[in-house]
Amino acid sequence: MASIRALVSRSAKLQQFAERSDEKYDGQIQELVASLRQSLSDQTLNFAANDPAVLDNFDPAADAITYLILLRLQIQTLQESSQQKIPTALLPSGTLWPKAVHYIKGFNPVQVRYVGNEWRQLIELVAHAAQSVSQPLLATKIIRDAMLRLDPSCSVFTSTHLLFVRLCLHAKSYGCALPILDKYICHFPGFTERGLSKSSPVLCARHETSAAFITARSGLSAPLTWRDQSRYFLYGGMIYMALKEWNKASHFLELVMSMPSLGPISMIMVEAYKKWVLVGLIEAGKLRPTPKTIAPNVLKIYQSIARPYLNLAQAFELGDLKRLNAEIDAAVQIWRDDNNMGLVSQVKDSLSAHALAGIKKIFAAITVSELSGQALSLPDNVEAAESEIASLIMSGSVSATLVHSPDHPEATRLRFPSDSALSRSSQELQVQNKLENEGRILEALIEGVKKRNQVLGLGPEYIDHLRMAQNWGASGDGFAIMGEDTGLEMDEDIMGDQT
Repeated sequence: MASIRALVSRSAKLQQFAERSDEKYDGQIQELVASLRQSLSDQTLNFAANDPAVLDNFDPAADAITYLILLRLQIQTLQESSQQKIPTALLPSGTLWPKAVHYIKGFNPVQVRYVGNEWRQLIELVAHAAQSVSQPLLATKIIRDAMLRLDPSCSVFTSTHLLFVRLCLHAKSYGCALPILDKYICHFPGFTERGLSKSSPVLCARHETSAAFITARSGLSAPLTWRDQSRYFLYGGMIYMALKEWNKASHFLELVMSMPSLGPISMIMVEAYKKWVLVGLIEAGKLRPTPKTIAPNVLKIYQSIARPYLNLAQAFELGDLKRLNAEIDAAVQIWRDDNNMGLVSQVKDSLSAHALAGIKKIFAAITVSELSGQALSLPDNVEAAESEIASLIMSGSVSATLVHSPDHPEATRLRFPSDSALSRSSQELQVQNKLENEGRILEALIEGVKKRNQVLGLGPEYIDHLRMAQNWGASGDGFAIMGEDTGLEMDEDIMGDQT
């Protein structure tokens, strides 16, 4: 009990410094972390290794460091004794699962910056524990909230980002991923943010950007490669596809397709291209223009490997249902091997909707029998065509109304609402919402550029310094010298492994 009282006393002492200067608080936290890690090394904390009740003496918010160190000690002890990566006690039905969840829901985000490795490892263990019992849904919301608690902006890409989106895919919890996917990633922990940390040198200080404390050395992210980044955007695109947010899905896939490569392109990039072709057909009704960021030689490789997809796109653009069906049937095994059969089915289903959109530009109203002759994608049978149109209307794919004539039941008419049918106030509201959304996007991008300029040394003070140096050098009195430390270092794990 004396050891427990000592731990409680040390945590209480740390809390007293929380309201003092950042430097004093930082010193106390580092002293506590060093002391606890030394105790682990000396095995003087072994009294708490097998007693989950010890954790009840600490609060995740106030004693985040002590609680986490003791919890990791107990998990590690069970791992060693059971020879299992995920001990039974850590499974959702085990004794340590509620302890871990309790901590993740309430940890102090500032203190955690000093024990990044332990925090990340706990997050990974909880995710794997939920997956090992085929219940990934148990961990998705927990991990999402933990990410937002640590970094509300989620602007620094970490290994937890990839872990989370993969978990959401397995759990089919697509909506749960949006609060993370919708955030703009502006930084990568492979860069040492020296330019950002000069004004706030200690971790516990209030930083303008989370890139100042989520770094390659913080432990809050495992080492990353370019493949991790590609997988994140590919998985994110797949989640947007599942939610039928085609524009966002297309954007994420384009990021993967445009990934710079020093050697042969990866299959991840090829997979993204194949899905991008299908998404463009569903959303726009045609093969979208290829992003200019893709090199011509890379595009040729895409087109060569994804030839069946381009053939499908050509048949779709012609509006030829028979040819489209023939292309689908000819490459059924390819769609299945690529896990794109569901997307191909949606492509076929969207053909009628895009055909009706073209008819709407010409006719304000048309009978279904006349429509069958105009829209090649609709069934020749009038009843079947009417049923398909009704399904498209009910699903929201087509904005129209089916009108039945009592005198001529066979002459069902399809009416398209005119653009003026929308009230002026409704149009203004749509424009206002769009402007507000674009404004938020612009603010986020500007903020990201400002932070990056600080890292690159492109701030106003640095530019003024360069001008003065140039003027001084030009006067003949001396020569200008640029410092070696530009504030930008690149992690080889991220950009050096592009094969």
